[in-house]
Amino acid sequence: MKILKYILIVIISLGIFTGCDDFLGDNIDPDAPTVVTADLVMPVVLFYAALENYDHSEYGVYLSQCLTTAGRSQTGAHAYRSGWHFTAMNRHPQWRRHYFDLGANAHNIINYAEEEGSYNYLALSRLLRLLSIQQTTDAFGPMAVTTAYTEDPQFESQESVYEWMENEVEELIQLFNSAEVSQTTNRPMGQGVDRVFGGDMQKWKQVAFAIKARILLRNLPNMNTSASTCNNIISAAETALNGWEDPAYKFDGGSSVEKNCMWGRTNRPVGGWESRSNDLDGAIPTKFFVEDIMGFNSSDKTYDDPRLPYLMKARGDAASGIDTTFRYLESNSGMSATHKLEWYPDMYESALTTDQSAIVLLSEGELHFIITEAAYWAGDKAKAADHLVKGIQYHMELLSVPAEETDAYVSNPDLVPGSANITLSHIMKEKYKAMYLQIEQWTDLRRYAFSNDQNNINYDNTVIYPGLRRPHNLYEPHWGGDENVWIHRINYDPDTEEKYNPTKLEELGAYQSAEWLKKPMIWGRAN
Repeated sequence: MKILKYILIVIISLGIFTGCDDFLGDNIDPDAPTVVTADLVMPVVLFYAALENYDHSEYGVYLSQCLTTAGRSQTGAHAYRSGWHFTAMNRHPQWRRHYFDLGANAHNIINYAEEEGSYNYLALSRLLRLLSIQQTTDAFGPMAVTTAYTEDPQFESQESVYEWMENEVEELIQLFNSAEVSQTTNRPMGQGVDRVFGGDMQKWKQVAFAIKARILLRNLPNMNTSASTCNNIISAAETALNGWEDPAYKFDGGSSVEKNCMWGRTNRPVGGWESRSNDLDGAIPTKFFVEDIMGFNSSDKTYDDPRLPYLMKARGDAASGIDTTFRYLESNSGMSATHKLEWYPDMYESALTTDQSAIVLLSEGELHFIITEAAYWAGDKAKAADHLVKGIQYHMELLSVPAEETDAYVSNPDLVPGSANITLSHIMKEKYKAMYLQIEQWTDLRRYAFSNDQNNINYDNTVIYPGLRRPHNLYEPHWGGDENVWIHRINYDPDTEEKYNPTKLEELGAYQSAEWLKKPMIWGRAN
């Protein structure tokens, strides 16, 4: 992490920015220091918050055994899509996104805002930094937090990172409640600066409660399932929902890569080499996703969940006598040599994957599922069943599923059971669907130790994800042998940490180590 000392502010060309002539004079001393005000940097931080959400979700949708590709290689530039040979990858955008892009800019806004008393900017930049830290530690583990951007940044344990986050979110809630934030006029923040809420700090305060609920949820199911812990989770999520509006980053402007959603057809890597295109034109849904999660029956082409055609478009080739259906593959098993990619579903045919789709930093649906899970562990199955339905309804409305189809689905006790029959498997499988292209999908599988009907890991005497299997053709030297060993984390960015900080990685046991990838997070459970 020594390279963090050399981070400079990153400014990208967002559509809301005016031209240079609007704020730079003709007679400027080229040797004078450049001062960039918080209102110019905040749009950059928000953009990178959306991009970071995409970065994590793009990895996670493959690591969750939701999507796969037509290939079957053990190795490749995208290890998360193939054989999990992560130690051969040359970079991960998530790590640099936090430290070099979002984190560095948020760090500078915090300094600016504290100096000039712009408490609205202070509160929002700290909130986005917190969300970024939460996402980063949940992907990598130990990281620099209190020592970041110092002369000697250190890897801090994940336990200490979580302790810091819990303290930080409480401080942020108090800050958002203060008059200095709610009534600040020192530096206004409108839609031109805040493309999400237009500077409405009350709405961002609700997001702070939502992040608190997500952080506390990490206690379940392996660390602490006491009634008080569950009730604290429920309280934070219910408080967030009171007046909630999704923090959706809208792609309604800009002049280059940032004008379209990263999940859309025209997505291109931001900055080229430092990002990843979505490549959904080459993605194929897995058997686990289509059959076990969505309830598709290949024999008669029926499906239990009406969301299936709203998440993807069935395809075939009538001219060749290939019927139109929802084809799929076992993860990393490879497409038959006689098949064509265009016979598999079009993954861009979804409200989530258009150029104008929004990136939602944390959704109402996730909050309902957080309450559902916590209420279940607290023994309040009536509340769990109620919020299970609300979470499903939210997601179906997001996908524009007709109301009558939604009602029929949630009213079917065989698919959505009431309080008497609800299980953790019902809850987590429904959340899996709602977290499609969202960060928590892979996190949830890791929290529940990839519980499936082969590894015999049960929670409350229940297999959580029946039908879940590891990918085929995993990189044999690292992943052969025990079929129940799964991937729990990403290795630290090879293009920064392995080059500039190998000694610290070796001390962690993380340098070029496949065993490090198998180590559960503090909130996980060993397989």
